[in-house]
Amino acid sequence: MIFLGTCAADGLPNPFCDCPLCEDARKNPQHGRLRTSFLLDERNLIDCGPDLASACTQAGIDLTRLENVFVTHTHEDHFEPSNAGLLSMSRSRKGKSVDIYLSQEAYDSLIAKFEVLTEAKLADSDACAEYRKGLVRLHPLTTGAWYEVGGYQIMTIPTTHRSSYQEYAVNYVFAKDGRKLLYACDTGYYPESSLELLREANLDVLIMECTWGDLFDKDTSSHMNCQAFLVQLKNLEQYGAISKSTRIYATHINHKHNLTHPMLQAWFDENSPYKVTVAHDGMRI
Repeated sequence: MIFLGTCAADGLPNPFCDCPLCEDARKNPQHGRLRTSFLLDERNLIDCGPDLASACTQAGIDLTRLENVFVTHTHEDHFEPSNAGLLSMSRSRKGKSVDIYLSQEAYDSLIAKFEVLTEAKLADSDACAEYRKGLVRLHPLTTGAWYEVGGYQIMTIPTTHRSSYQEYAVNYVFAKDGRKLLYACDTGYYPESSLELLREANLDVLIMECTWGDLFDKDTSSHMNCQAFLVQLKNLEQYGAISKSTRIYATHINHKHNLTHPMLQAWFDENSPYKVTVAHDGMRI
């Protein structure tokens, strides 16, 4: 499994910013971050934002055998429709489709956009055109229900991260060979109903967003900071979702706080009762 990108919507460095974190990333490229995406294996990908091609080049991998994409929500840093055009331009896939799994709300939103584009005779946009040709296939998922996809059992978890007036992000549980991973990005604090879905999950791996770093005055109903990250871990442990043996990774980290990558890792080392690893682009599990 590979972290293809570990930043929030802005990227690090943001080309329009000379804040201390962006300047640090320019001087120390290993501290830079592309926008968030995570490769489970050669067949299964979580999120496909605007940095997907660059991230694959940086990681030295290709997606020629990709079959499924699991979309957390339709914010552009997590779902960039123009990536569909790369499929049709591939010389080796020979028209093989990609199945995209997403929430019912996200599905309805995309279908509505495709209908508007079609009515306006703008259906040649990459995503709309490839959808109409069947190269991209959309599959809505019911929250809390288990599905078998790509060699995994999967379940979506509701979040409080609002991506539009009608859509909230979903997180994903992946289970395979007796092991479980929760990909929690974007999330905010889980409501009790979400924690109940994770009761006694006994996760082996937890990957969770820490967007705001050490900015502790931010609204944690949409994104989390370091303190909210620890509160969420405590709640998950109380519900039996994680234990001291769970491997925990922080991702989706923006540039608006005060901690470089080494400083953020040091914060967790000093303040967290749980072992937390701050992910970087290209990190492999």
